[in-house]
Order: sequence, then structure tokens, then C-alpha cells
Amino acid sequence: MPKLPVIALLLACAIFPGCRRSTETANVSPDSIAIAPVHRIMHRYASADSAQRQRLLAGNRPEIEAFMKLVADTPLTEERVSGWSWSLPVLKFTPDVDSIYPDTSAVARAVGTVLARTRNAGLELPRRRYASVVWGKPQSIIFVDSVMLIALNHYLGAEYEGYSHFPLYSRLVKEPAIMPFDISEALIATAYPFAGPSDATALQHMLYQGALTAAKIEVTGTGNPALALGYRPEQMAFLTDNEALLWSNLVERDLLYDKSASTIDRLIAPGPTTRLLDPRCPGRAGRYIGYRIVEAYRRNHPEATLPFLLSPEFYTSSTVLDEASYNPSPR
Repeated sequence: MPKLPVIALLLACAIFPGCRRSTETANVSPDSIAIAPVHRIMHRYASADSAQRQRLLAGNRPEIEAFMKLVADTPLTEERVSGWSWSLPVLKFTPDVDSIYPDTSAVARAVGTVLARTRNAGLELPRRRYASVVWGKPQSIIFVDSVMLIALNHYLGAEYEGYSHFPLYSRLVKEPAIMPFDISEALIATAYPFAGPSDATALQHMLYQGALTAAKIEVTGTGNPALALGYRPEQMAFLTDNEALLWSNLVERDLLYDKSASTIDRLIAPGPTTRLLDPRCPGRAGRYIGYRIVEAYRRNHPEATLPFLLSPEFYTSSTVLDEASYNPSPR
């Protein structure tokens, strides 16, 4: 099986039972979500007295328990929390996070908007708790039981000094504007994971990624494919200008029905380029083509809902290309 790029956000999902699908749809408005500021609680904990510590723990205990379960693999105790409050991630990242996010209102609005719009789109998501955290893990979002942990130190801007050792394609998705898309992708991909056959083709994975991208754009309310796909304007311009060439390469090289994990990864996994199609092409171009096919399909089938597009009935269908009439013309 290929290393599905969505799962960069969700590596811990399979470990914890809170990632299981629920039929309960979130019933929220964009302003009704509370984000437990666990990152700030941890920072304050080190200098708090015993009574203050008790209050800090009592106010957001489920979220703190989930966080400690992940970072320390231990039950919640004052001693364990105290130890973590002096950890390098807390001391290094919290002041920088607070300079960009003086409170959690931006995070709450992003989550609330996504939940309200997913409900309106007919997508069913489980009820969860939400917390802002900092850590040294490579994932930006992880679910623990029913708690979504959002690591704000992953959204401090591409020029943040702490990211200087990251490759450019990784830094580009560290912008605050990317966070709503990551939140929506984590929530939707967990509730609607890829469910194709074990020997799924590259095209099937591309269609799923395209449907997921379309869902992200719709539920964030941004209408911005470049941000949803994690591209700079010049990268999006290259893909738009060379879409016909990229599609021709996919077809002529018999890549669409390739089932090898390495080929699929090279088309849709994060990376500096999609060299398999063109050395000048930004990474994950297969996901872009998948999104463009989904767009074409929706123009021909305006009745197609997001739940349908995120189902195997759509992305494993042998008739999608014909029904989409997808055939980009050279520019």
C-alpha cells in the first residue's frame, strides 16, 4: 500500500479508538467551538503553585489527559505534567506561538466553520474535543481518543527560523492560512478514509485525493485551490499552464492504472517535485490532476454530493473519466 499523504496528519489515528467513525453529525455554528489552550496551560504550569495547578488541570482535564497520553504515554499526574512543562518544546515554541496566536479564537473559528459547513454538505463527523498544543513531533494534527490535538508550532509561517532546516516544500505548508485546510483534511479523511481495494490504481488514489481536496475547499469556505493543495501562486500557475502535458504523460506512460506503491507515492505524496511527470513540476501533481477530474465530473453531475465523491462508489468506478469528459487542452 502507498504512503497516503493525508496520513501525515493522522499517524496516530489507528492507535487510538477515538478515530472510529461515528454516525453523529456535529451540530455547531462557527462561533460555538471551544479550544482548550493546552499549550498555554503547560507553559503556565511550571511557575504555578499547587492550588493554581489543580485549577489548571481541572478546567481542561480530558484534553490534558489526551495530550499526556500521547507525549508521555502515561496517566495524568501532577508530576508528569510538571516534567513536561519544563520540556524543550514548551519552553521554545510557546512564546513564539503566543506571538502569532495571542488566543485560540482563530483556531476556534477555523474548526467551527469546518464543522458547520461539513454538516451543511451532508458529511457526518463524530463529536470531538479540541485542544491547541505544542510538541516536537512531525505531525501537525493527531487524534487521541475523542480529542483533536492541533500543534500550533506547525503554523508559524514559512520563514520561521525554527523551520530553516526543513525543505522548502515542507515550509510552504507551515503558514497560518494552511491550518483550516489541515483541520478539515484531518477530520474528513478520518471519517471518510480511502476504502479502495488493496491493489487500487494510481487513478483511484488520485480521484480520492481530488475529492478530498474539493471537500477541503468547500468546507473551509475559502474557494482557494492553491492553498488547499499547498502551492504558491507560481506553482499553481505551472500546473495550470501545463495541465494538458501532465495528463498526456500520465496516459502515455501508462501510469493511471499502475498499482505499485512507489508510483502512487511519487504522484501524490509530499515532495519537492513530481519528477515522474516533469522535473519542473511541484510535488503531489497527481493530487492536482485528481482534483481537476473531480471538478470536471461535478460540472457534468451537479447533483454529486461530497459524501458520494468521498465514497468508493465514485473513486473506484470505471466510468469516472468518461462521465467527467476530462481532456485538458494545451495552453
